[in-house]
Amino acid sequence: MTEQVSEAVLVVLIAAAVLAVFTSNSRLNLWDSNQWDLEIVALAVITLITMVTLPVIDATAAWIEFADLPYYDEAGWLGVFNGIFAVWLLYRAVHDYRAPRMRQEKLEHQGIYRYIRYPFYTALLVFALAQLLLSQNWLAGLAGLLTFALVYSLRVPRDEEKGLEKYGHRYLEYMSRTGDVLPRVRLPRQD
Repeated sequence: MTEQVSEAVLVVLIAAAVLAVFTSNSRLNLWDSNQWDLEIVALAVITLITMVTLPVIDATAAWIEFADLPYYDEAGWLGVFNGIFAVWLLYRAVHDYRAPRMRQEKLEHQGIYRYIRYPFYTALLVFALAQLLLSQNWLAGLAGLLTFALVYSLRVPRDEEKGLEKYGHRYLEYMSRTGDVLPRVRLPRQD
């Protein structure tokens, strides 16, 4: 794979990610105006700039070529696999989203939410890594990773607080069963 092909693949993956989010038959209403506060709008704009516009500029114009790293074919292929996984995660995050049900005093979640509380943020992290590996440009790659760090650090504490306010101890039990962006690995107990 060449650097140009790698960057073209990244543009295709960006388009696939947009389609995965906005064409899914989802219970998640992204256009609900009650969910959009100034912080979410600002983070959406930052994400659009750093994870859509910047990689497209890198792939189509010479403006940020000064930040190109030496190209490694293996990194490009790893980026392809990361990108495909990220698009799948985005699709699952949007498609599986629904309010949890109560069953025997326990919150019950569907799909990927049984394993990860924030699969959308997981997808953002994996896509940021794919962006770095496919663009092999320190500016575009760092921008994606910093965007993930910003979104994660600002949104996850607020989302956890909302879950605790709404569901109380049941949400704490859910937190103990799942990871926030990575699945929780349970090791066998040795007694």
